[in-house]
Amino acid sequence: MGFGILDDKHLKDVPGTALLTDLEVVHGKQVLVHDANLLKRGSGRHAHIILVPQPSDNPNDPLNWPLWKKEACFWSLAFAASLDGALSPMVGPGYVLLSNQFGVSVDTIASSFGSILLGLACFMLFQNVFAVKFGHRIVYLGSVTLMFISCIWCAASPNLSSIRPARVFQGFGMSALQSLVASTIEQIYFVHERGARSVIWSFSIMSGITLGPLLYSYVISNLTWQMGFWFVSIPLGLNVLMIFFLVPETTMKSASLSGSSPLHPSSEKQSLDKDSVSEHERAASIEQVQSRPATYISQLSLWHGTFTDVNILKIFFRPFPFLLSPITYFIFLVHGLQTVWLSLMPICSSTIFTIEYGFNASQIGLTNLGGIVGIVLALLVTGPLTDWGTIWLSKRNKGIYEPEFRIFFISTMLFGVFGYAGWAVGTTHNMPWIGAGSKL
Repeated sequence: MGFGILDDKHLKDVPGTALLTDLEVVHGKQVLVHDANLLKRGSGRHAHIILVPQPSDNPNDPLNWPLWKKEACFWSLAFAASLDGALSPMVGPGYVLLSNQFGVSVDTIASSFGSILLGLACFMLFQNVFAVKFGHRIVYLGSVTLMFISCIWCAASPNLSSIRPARVFQGFGMSALQSLVASTIEQIYFVHERGARSVIWSFSIMSGITLGPLLYSYVISNLTWQMGFWFVSIPLGLNVLMIFFLVPETTMKSASLSGSSPLHPSSEKQSLDKDSVSEHERAASIEQVQSRPATYISQLSLWHGTFTDVNILKIFFRPFPFLLSPITYFIFLVHGLQTVWLSLMPICSSTIFTIEYGFNASQIGLTNLGGIVGIVLALLVTGPLTDWGTIWLSKRNKGIYEPEFRIFFISTMLFGVFGYAGWAVGTTHNMPWIGAGSKL
């Protein structure tokens, strides 16, 4: 392997390793890889790209969907992710104002509205189980509906005792949009298309986290804190309709014998012909039924049955062995902490910018502009770069794609670490507000 990637000495076929392009670079020139003649490829400027994974011949395979259908599904989920990101920290700029209104401490306000993170953390363990067992569509629709209902609940809440459970249920709804979308991207896009989509999904969440407090700060300053939740419920209601009509089920049922109807002999003297039906014929019969193009009305169904015969408890505990892998902690550090820090900073900003700098709610919201600029710049650079870079590296690795190629682009996280550390040090030492407000 090139680029410092170690060869596996135990597995012949390493998961994730695949032939991505039929071109390789030898001495600076592109030459054809001859092992890819029978494999399906992309089209247009991606005609030399080997499709990974290889799509089936089933027209209902999400990998075979027309581009407009994939885009409608993805952008509906991206819009939901942006609203998801906005809900958690949006009240942050008004914590001091709300503490005066409710006659309690800022910590009490923060813990009451911050209970959304409790719901998010708890349900994160279960939403994947439901998605594996019952499909992604019903989980997404349930999530955005729960976010919509709990948003109205918050807007109509008369006191903190009502706000706390409302925010917990809001966290329940948020969990799928912060984790399950990555699985959907894998189900409908090929490897050479996933990088940009993953960046856009992350951008949607991050932009919501930064824009939410900014917009809410003006609402709470000029109207009421309840109106902010009423305003958010409008796009959430629209998103419920978008998910229902534009996000079909992306999980495929395999044409396996487990999905076929068992034979029930009426007597012990059943004919030999019925007893000798081959497994191949039964599987072919299932494939023939599945290969019929599904109608749009049938795709609107909320219930598509179960997608696996594995017990729910076994599905729930299946990811836990990964806690023994260092890769899990690497992902937690790279992605998890970035999201946590970005969510916690608006909570801290409310107190810091009020006490240290004398800002009001709308001024505190404006301190998020620096983060928005950084997120947009990151999207414009890393979005196209990840997919293009992966193809470029594959060409120089004899056409072979390695999952480790993505690690090269994760190094940009260091900019975020420097930004958060600089913000913490700066606010501790009373730097001018422009320094703390320009965090990236």
